[in-house]
Amino acid sequence: MTRRALLTGLPHGRAFALAWPLIVANVSVPLVGLVDTAMLGHFSDTQNLGAVAAGSIVLSAAYWVLSFLRLGTTSLVGRTIGAGRPLDAIAHLQRSLLLAGALAAAVLILQWVLLPLVMGIVAPAGEVRELATAYAQIRVHSLPAVLGTLVITGYFIGAQDTRRPLAIAIVVNVLNLGLDVWFVAGLGWGAQGAAWATMAAEWVGLVLAAVLLWRFLDPDPRSRLRRWRGQGLRRRWRALLTMNADLAIRTTLLYVALTFLTAAGGRIGEDVLAANAILLQLTLLASYGLDGYAHAAEAMSAKALGTRDLDEFHRANAAATLPALGIAGAFTAVFLIAQDQFIALMTDLPDLTATTAQYYHWAAWLPLISVAAYQLDGVFIGTGQSRIMRNTMLVAVIGVYLPTFLIPTWITGAPDNDWLWAAFTALNVARGVFLGIAYWRLSRTRGWLSTAET
Repeated sequence: MTRRALLTGLPHGRAFALAWPLIVANVSVPLVGLVDTAMLGHFSDTQNLGAVAAGSIVLSAAYWVLSFLRLGTTSLVGRTIGAGRPLDAIAHLQRSLLLAGALAAAVLILQWVLLPLVMGIVAPAGEVRELATAYAQIRVHSLPAVLGTLVITGYFIGAQDTRRPLAIAIVVNVLNLGLDVWFVAGLGWGAQGAAWATMAAEWVGLVLAAVLLWRFLDPDPRSRLRRWRGQGLRRRWRALLTMNADLAIRTTLLYVALTFLTAAGGRIGEDVLAANAILLQLTLLASYGLDGYAHAAEAMSAKALGTRDLDEFHRANAAATLPALGIAGAFTAVFLIAQDQFIALMTDLPDLTATTAQYYHWAAWLPLISVAAYQLDGVFIGTGQSRIMRNTMLVAVIGVYLPTFLIPTWITGAPDNDWLWAAFTALNVARGVFLGIAYWRLSRTRGWLSTAET
């Protein structure tokens, strides 16, 4: 098929139908965090607010790293359904649920040792540390629910359904908001009230996810899901474990890069630390719009690869990527045009305003610079090419990101925030370039088909 034919009549409608529910679900997440902060800020004290901040940092890091469960499930389920084997997709779901249960059990057993140690590092001694530890020890008991919901969400996305994940996210977030108001503002439970609210909402989310899954399945897959013995679940773990290990390493490296940006900024100065926190919020905001089409690329590429139709595979990727380019360009344009308004919305402190404005251009251009990495991440996750993702992230972080900042710092003897943002920008460029080269090589050799069978 010619290149022009490949780009004719692209499935944009399908890409949009998959993307918009995930964009809305993503946007609801920071709103909950804002309400959490507002409730504690107005109806509690600084100790409880600081405790939630410290506890959330630890739990968010753990949940982020463990998000590979959703990614791996989407890939395996999508390719299997694309190949016309829905019962095998249920087997992948069951293995992922078993893995999620094992990981949750391990964390719950170790949390009595790990949480006090970690809180001793991230929280100041005294009441804040005690409150943060109590907050985390409540929240961590929702980990089985969080991981189970991640796996079921991964199944839905792999099955080309993103509206049910949206329904789950909305119910969890709205319930969390309501319970937050009740427990914190009404009952005055402080940080522990915020923890109980979140934990209750996340368990309700798992129940809702299970109900939606049961109603979604046809009779044969539903019958298959009932049976956990004698279904070959002891076999075929290698693909799941290998992919999840690769994705865990890749996600950890990305988290390390973001943490390094924050930590290095703090060493430069307090105003730089605060300014970088504001600029990262802009980056996070843009990621909500871009993530939707990246997830659409996951689902569409997985299904197309399962059919072993490479022409349709490339068409699906183009349909998911072209709108993402438009969204990225729109974010960059709005950020540049409304620079003063965005900064004023985040702070009115003169020194912090000036510092933020000095480095603002880095965050403003980042959506357009990063969109290739976002979309290619989606494609490589969907196709199960996790080893390439792991290796390219490793090279980008160690070979590009860290040297771009550390070498000038070593030469000049003083860290510089422009070089720090240049390094972060180079990281995102490198990810896109490396994955782009890998995409070209796999397309030229038809290497995509090496992972078509799951």
